[in-house]
Amino acid sequence: MILLLVSLLLGNIPSFAFSASSEPKINCLIINLDYVNCTWSESEPKYNYSFKSRFTYNEIRDCPEYHRINGVNVGCMFSYKKAQRFNKLNTWLYSDNGSLVTNQEHDMKEYVKLNPPFNLSVVVKNDAELWLYWNISNNDYCIESVVRHRTDNNDWKNTSPGTRSSFTLPFPSKKRYEFQVRSRISLSCGESKFWSDWSQSVYWGSLKPNNGTESGTSMSVTSLVLYTVGATTILLILACLLVHSERLRIILIPVVPNAGQNVSKYLASLFDNDGNIEKWLSMPKDLENGFKPNFTERACPVREYKMMSQSSSDSESILSNPTDLSSDYQCMHSYSSASTIAGPAEALPTQGPSPVDNPV
Repeated sequence: MILLLVSLLLGNIPSFAFSASSEPKINCLIINLDYVNCTWSESEPKYNYSFKSRFTYNEIRDCPEYHRINGVNVGCMFSYKKAQRFNKLNTWLYSDNGSLVTNQEHDMKEYVKLNPPFNLSVVVKNDAELWLYWNISNNDYCIESVVRHRTDNNDWKNTSPGTRSSFTLPFPSKKRYEFQVRSRISLSCGESKFWSDWSQSVYWGSLKPNNGTESGTSMSVTSLVLYTVGATTILLILACLLVHSERLRIILIPVVPNAGQNVSKYLASLFDNDGNIEKWLSMPKDLENGFKPNFTERACPVREYKMMSQSSSDSESILSNPTDLSSDYQCMHSYSSASTIAGPAEALPTQGPSPVDNPV
């Protein structure tokens, strides 16, 4: 009797342990708020299970569409109605003979995965801001997004614009920018644990090849050395050519004329080497002789006459004056005969009678 009980107990333990460990796990996820996708995991799918489901306050439904691998059912898709994720989801798996394999309950509020955003576009505004726009399949204020961008294949930088479907990057540099966006249900509407997949990349700018930081640095140093050596070589070649080639030196470095020297030579040719302006003017000989003086003048005394009272003592002095005046007049007259220009002495004979000639 005791042996029978022991054998029954030992026989039932492996069977219980096997049935508990072999029970498949059902995972359900709401896709883009459009449908529910449930899958069950097995190490080797070999049993063709039947699937049934029911949201709270709804009827039990058979699976309308199975996922199959090698003809074996591994998942099920069924429709979703708005706000059903806030209700409990019950799922059942049945074996081929109709016996129940497992019955599980799911809280679907946090199990929502949206489709990735699409129609990404980049616009430059006022040469100072880079704007990124995108669309989501459910235009709802409950959906938040995350933008990541990088330049020239460097590390990604994440930015959260919240529930907006646009992102701005001020003062972009002259590099190539790559943008991607993903989204999920926000906290205000029952936050989801699952982000959507990253969207397709959109690019702006030109790509600069960069194979890592070290390789980029080495390439830049190598390029700098090569440029320096090449420039030095070219300068040396040009210097040698300028020294040994007169024609090339005149072409590359033309001689600047000396304006001062040319003007001095021109003036020297005009005014003769000694700077004689008379030869440059070429005056006629007669005109040149007309400027030369052809007479000489001797100094003549000049006397001043005064009116005197008619007294006996003065009459004698007055009588003596005509003698002096006549001598002065003779002197001036003699000078005028030697000159071609009439002098003031010639006008003396035409003057009125002198007071000396009048009788007292």
